[in-house]
Amino acid sequence: MSAVKQDIGARVDALAQALEGDDFVMAVERLADGMSPDERQALQEVLMERAADEEDLQKAVRRRYAEKGWTRRTLARLEGLWRDDRADVLAEAIQAGPDGETTPLGELELLRENPGRAAVVLDELSRHDDARVRAWVPAVAAEILGEGGSRLLLSLTRDRDPDVRDAAISALVSLGSEASRLALPDLRRRLHSRSADERIAAMQALANAGDGTALTFIDECAATAESSEERRAARSAADTLRAKGAR
Repeated sequence: MSAVKQDIGARVDALAQALEGDDFVMAVERLADGMSPDERQALQEVLMERAADEEDLQKAVRRRYAEKGWTRRTLARLEGLWRDDRADVLAEAIQAGPDGETTPLGELELLRENPGRAAVVLDELSRHDDARVRAWVPAVAAEILGEGGSRLLLSLTRDRDPDVRDAAISALVSLGSEASRLALPDLRRRLHSRSADERIAAMQALANAGDGTALTFIDECAATAESSEERRAARSAADTLRAKGAR
């Protein structure tokens, strides 16, 4: 931890001990007003770390917790302090595509260097109006946040856009068996989707996750599915499950 961040953390802790509610928020805002851009970023990181100590940041921001605890009492009001403008830059780059002036790859380097900041930026992007932006989030969250991003990914499996849902499922499965379990109920429902593509994707994901409860249904698809593509996908998924010891 840098000396600057350590000093800011001590100042925040001192304020938290002496103040609460609106008084604490106003004190932090005054503290931020006199800071350089680098110091403000360090302050954001400190606040996020303190929030994580008490409760999951994203969940707290969304649900506006009112329980006791200085972080949760003031978190909703402090959200504006740590909103990161890199989310806007990234969203514009994603929407512009390869012809844009800024590329997502360039911005990604900044996020990789600071996972705490990445968590806030990705959470903002996961709620963007444009489905292309939301669909970009899962793979990046899995790469940078690892299992720490599983709750964000789970929320995206319920997105209104099917491409976003598919990307979130794939990202969860890529994180390994522990995170994959969060996606299993949704994947089992997808086996009965009207879309053959969605059924195929679900079978593949369930096979990768090693979910043996799906084997009977997948075997049935391998024998009775209308399209040869779905039958091949089902046979492949069944073979994968049996190789993993599923019965």
